Amino acid sequence: MLMPDQFRVNEAWIAVRMNEAFLFVGDEPYDIYVLINAASAYVLGHVLSKVVDEAPQERDIEDLFETAWASKREWAERLIVPEASVVEKAFRKKAEDRGLTVETVELSDLEVIVGDLKELFASSFMGHGA
Repeated sequence: MLMPDQFRVNEAWIAVRMNEAFLFVGDEPYDIYVLINAASAYVLGHVLSKVVDEAPQERDIEDLFETAWASKREWAERLIVPEASVVEKAFRKKAEDRGLTVETVELSDLEVIVGDLKELFASSFMGHGA
C-alpha cells in the first residue's frame, strides 16, 4: 500500500480513473481521469474520455501533462498507474516522452492516496453517498 508520506512533493504523479460508474454528459457516457501529486493528493488536472473511445485521446493526455507541468514548473520523476488499466496504456507513452519512469501497481495500493478523492467525486458528481 502506497502512502503519501513515502513521496516528496512532485516526486511522483498518479494517473487514475475517478468514476466507478459512467458519468453522463447529455446521453454520452464518459470516464474522468485525473493526474494527482502522490505526496499531497493535489489534483493537477483531469481529462474526460468518451467510453466508446476506451481511453483518453492522445492530445487530451498531452494537454493534461502540460497543465500539470504549468502548475509545478517541473516534471515528476515518475508516473504511477494501476496495472492492466486503460490508464497504463494511454498515459505510458506521454509520461515516457517527458522523461518520467512509469510504475504499475495494483489499484488497491493507491487506495490511501486516491480513496478520499474518489469518494468525494462519487458523492459530489455521481450522487452516491460514501
